[in-house]
Amino acid sequence: MLTSIFSRLSVCPCLIAALLVTLVIAAPIVNAKGRPPRAVFLILPETQTPPRVDVQASALGGGRYLIKLQASDFMFTDLCVADAEAIPVGHAHVHVNGEKVASAYTPIVEIELSEPGTHVIDVVLRGQDHRPIIARDGLVQGQLHITVPG
Repeated sequence: MLTSIFSRLSVCPCLIAALLVTLVIAAPIVNAKGRPPRAVFLILPETQTPPRVDVQASALGGGRYLIKLQASDFMFTDLCVADAEAIPVGHAHVHVNGEKVASAYTPIVEIELSEPGTHVIDVVLRGQDHRPIIARDGLVQGQLHITVPG
């Protein structure tokens, strides 16, 4: 089947194969700037006091909620970098029922909950390069349940 496709396109299969091999070899080098890929998580040193985040919410009316993030041993910033140091500086991702709804570059963020029922608000602290922060106690996160009346 592939042979008939290539013959219809008047393209040599060897040329296509060579281009694909070049892409497979070059793409990781370009994406990692010639370095090994960075870790998925930003892992803080064992000597670092683990950050914490407590989540509180206040109803604003009309389905809007003010989410307050009380973070200790963590500094919020809106400065993002390509490869962050392993320090507790960054922002938070706010998820509602498993779906990301906001990035919090300050400890206060507004979200909307229009559907009645109980909603799970998960907050994960992130480094300046958007990687989730891992401290000696694990993933640095907070959670809150909000029930929206029907």
